Amino acid sequence: MAEHGGAAAPKRGFLQGILQSIPIVGARKQEEGLPAKGPVPVHSVKVTPYGEKNSNEGFRNKIKYRGMIDLDKLYRTMGVWFKQRRFELHETLYKSKPPELEVRWWAERKRTNYVREIITVHMHMWGDYNLDVIVDGKKKKMAKVRMIITLNCNAEAPYPDIFGEPRWTGTNIERRLLRVFQNWVMAREMGALYWDRLYYELYDLNALIKETLQFGAR
Repeated sequence: MAEHGGAAAPKRGFLQGILQSIPIVGARKQEEGLPAKGPVPVHSVKVTPYGEKNSNEGFRNKIKYRGMIDLDKLYRTMGVWFKQRRFELHETLYKSKPPELEVRWWAERKRTNYVREIITVHMHMWGDYNLDVIVDGKKKKMAKVRMIITLNCNAEAPYPDIFGEPRWTGTNIERRLLRVFQNWVMAREMGALYWDRLYYELYDLNALIKETLQFGAR
C-alpha cells in the first residue's frame, strides 16, 4: 500500500512487464538503433559483386557472350526454370532500339509469411536479330549478338504487404516484438536456411544459361 501523500505506483500489465524485462526493448539507452516511429529496418542482404570481399553476402555474376543465339529458346529455358521453382516472374523492362535490346526480369518467391526470396535478371545485348540461319538442315530465326547477362539475388524479411506498406509496424509493441524476432530468432536461420539455398539455386540458373548459350553457338 502506498504511503499517505505519496503517488500510487503505476500498474503494469503482464505483457508490458515481459517486454521491459528484455534488455533489447527495455531501457531507452539501448533503443538507439530503433526509430521513434515508422517501419523497423528489414533484414535484407546487401549484394556485393561476385568475387570481391564479403561476396558471401550476395551473388552477382555477369555472363558475357558473343555469337549466334536462339533468343526464343533462351527465354523459354529461363522461364521454365523459374516456373519449376515456383517463382512469380515479372518483366519490368523491355527496351528494343536496334541494334540494342535490354530486358529486366524480377522473380519473387514467398517462402513464408515472413521471408521473400528475390532473383533479378538483366539482359543487355547489341547485334542483329531475326536472321535466317540453317540449323540441322532447317531454317531458323537466330540472332548474332554480343550480350551481358547479370544475375542477382536477395532475401528480404519481413517483406511489404500487397500495397507495398511495411508490416508489423502499426504499434510500438509490434515494432519491439519484431526487433526481438529479427535479432534472436531469425538472424541465424536467414543465413543457414534461406540464403544458402537461394545461393545454390542461382548458381544452377547461371550454369543453365551458360549451357544454353554454348548449345546455341554450335
